[in-house]
Amino acid sequence: MGGWFGTGGDTAEQALLSSLATVLTGTGQASGCGVYLTGRLVLTCAHVVNDALGRDQLDPADPGPATLRVGFRTGTATARCAVWIAPRAPGGGPVRAGTPEWHGDLALLELDGEPPPAVVEQRWRALRRGHRVRAWYSGRAPESYVDTTVTACGPALSYLDRALATGPGIVPGYSGGPLWSPRDEAVVGLVVGKLNGAGYDDRGLAVPWQVAREQLAEKMGEVTADRLLPPAQGADERHASAGAEGHRRLAAIVRAELPTAALRGRHARAMAGACGLAVLGAEDSGPAPEELAAVLAETPRALAALCESLRAAHPVAADRLAAHGRLLGTAALLSPEEHGWLVRLFGEPVPELPLGSAFRAALPDVPLPAGLRLPGSGEHAAALEQAAVPELIAHLETLHGGPSATPGVPRVPPLLRLAEFRAAQLRGTRPAVAEEHQDWTGRVARRLGIPDPALFEHRADAADWAARDTRTPARPRVAVGLSRYQHAGGSGPGRFLCQVWIDEDGGRPRPAEQAAEPLPPDAVARHIHAIVAAGGGEALVEFFLDPHDLGLPVEDWDAAEPDDPYGLGFGPEPLGLNHQVVVRLGGELSGVRQAERTGSLRRRWAHRDHAPPLHLDDSHREPRQVVAAVKHDQRTARVVVRTPDTAVRHRYAAICLVVGVPVVLWDRETAGLLPSDHFDPVGPDGTHDGFAERVRRYRALVHGDSSKHPVRPALAQEHPDRPAPAVLDLFDPEERPAL
Repeated sequence: MGGWFGTGGDTAEQALLSSLATVLTGTGQASGCGVYLTGRLVLTCAHVVNDALGRDQLDPADPGPATLRVGFRTGTATARCAVWIAPRAPGGGPVRAGTPEWHGDLALLELDGEPPPAVVEQRWRALRRGHRVRAWYSGRAPESYVDTTVTACGPALSYLDRALATGPGIVPGYSGGPLWSPRDEAVVGLVVGKLNGAGYDDRGLAVPWQVAREQLAEKMGEVTADRLLPPAQGADERHASAGAEGHRRLAAIVRAELPTAALRGRHARAMAGACGLAVLGAEDSGPAPEELAAVLAETPRALAALCESLRAAHPVAADRLAAHGRLLGTAALLSPEEHGWLVRLFGEPVPELPLGSAFRAALPDVPLPAGLRLPGSGEHAAALEQAAVPELIAHLETLHGGPSATPGVPRVPPLLRLAEFRAAQLRGTRPAVAEEHQDWTGRVARRLGIPDPALFEHRADAADWAARDTRTPARPRVAVGLSRYQHAGGSGPGRFLCQVWIDEDGGRPRPAEQAAEPLPPDAVARHIHAIVAAGGGEALVEFFLDPHDLGLPVEDWDAAEPDDPYGLGFGPEPLGLNHQVVVRLGGELSGVRQAERTGSLRRRWAHRDHAPPLHLDDSHREPRQVVAAVKHDQRTARVVVRTPDTAVRHRYAAICLVVGVPVVLWDRETAGLLPSDHFDPVGPDGTHDGFAERVRRYRALVHGDSSKHPVRPALAQEHPDRPAPAVLDLFDPEERPAL
């Protein structure tokens, strides 16, 4: 029996037809098909691209970024060939005409802009022998379908039996199109074409999902392949996970809130238009509650699109439907239009203002999926960020609850909070783009029934963060790697191999002039002081030390020149007198511990101005007690070590840094248990941005009169977006001087 949403209410198939692409020649003729994947990407066969460009179909040569026209049901777009996997014979080399088996033959097209409306991502599933499948001709007409059966599976291609087919049979215009499994409601492969000649009986050919994914992984890596061709649950599994009772309740809400067919029809038509669904019902009719509920549960973004239509006139209905959709776990947060808009906004990288910084500030406790990277800086940061946007949005759409200080109102989802922080981040340099981000959050918040005060709470948080983050430009930093070269009889600090890098703009550190030989401590200080003076005289100096070397008083090493030509009696000048000096852990930990530390540093760093410092005193007698205290509150970003033994303080500081605490303060010299107000002169409870400078100023007071200023502060500061520079090999082992 026919349904209001097309034959049999087959909405998933209708959504597929909206994402079916036609690859066009220069004269507008169809060369074959393709299928939309995600973001701006369309997958097709390489021989379809060759045909569209007027080349031999099985030409293996990469066409480069050739421009093509791609048509969808709701519009056309310009695309370029972004990834080329050439057709090749099983043993390598070109494919000869009439060959029944070949490898490759895939092309990934990148649209120049966002896809037309209603183009949505598809579910994918492995193809297997016996699958009943359906394909469409490149004209995209629903009635052009052909049903057939997978009768054999080779290592690269599967074969479709013409004898078991209904309809016109596979012909070249089907090439590159999706092979659809009605039972699984998923795409299981791409049509390649057909075999001609005696004994082949016009059998069709297809690239299975699993083969296409494997070949994309070889070309682009496993993480990217999983993002482009993710496996999905089968229809039976999805229905079981949602539960029949959940569907019945959704239908009951539809019946109660949209009681008339005309009311359901008006809003269902708006939803269908947004999602690319076909409507067969008469103008004044509407779908049955059960059919509409099935569409809402099974069609990506349909529930959000329906609530978008309902919000103005029927807000209670929108709230109830959205709430139940979240309980079902099948509803995407954003409507198709909202999703496309945000992909475009987040997908425009601003290298000097990375999205990753806004993410870590907005959502410090939200982990990223494995393999997803949002770097804070680096040569390829912008490209990595752009590639990560679709997966980042998909991940955050699953998180519906966010923090709110206002009881009794809908909570702001994390995705909206991130967009607000991105807007605040861009406000100073790209005000029009920032305004568009806030237009987006305002529209989505209204559709979700979130009142303005709740959204403005997060907008204020974002503005505060941006003001702190951009109030003053970060001062240049000098990164110093120290490693012991020899000990002076086991009683002194010995000499050190000293590696120095300069980071003037938050980008990639560049090597500074390196010392020609291992240096004693004061020579290290003079070498660093000379480098800083040559660069303008102001810098944050970071010493990267092994954990057992955190006791080295690097800030006290004398940077004064040995001669005093004017006889003014300057005396020693500790390095920490002129410069902000902090220590950090050098090198990387092994395996899981390094990954845990990196995540902890990022999470805690975002709380550095909000969470109170943790004080370690004489009640913390063992390392396990230190670890327990630090891990009790995952927001702890600052630790003050006040234990009696100075050697134990260094050890506890190292433990805190290894666990992932970004800021640690301790006293190098003062013996005994330190009172709680011991460090008040350097303000450990104050804002973090001025912490290193407060410590430097106090060191200047100590230099002037140490008796009046008893604190000997050591400060460790681990900025998660400023990793240790790559290690340089300063000396060949055979060339190192024997000192």
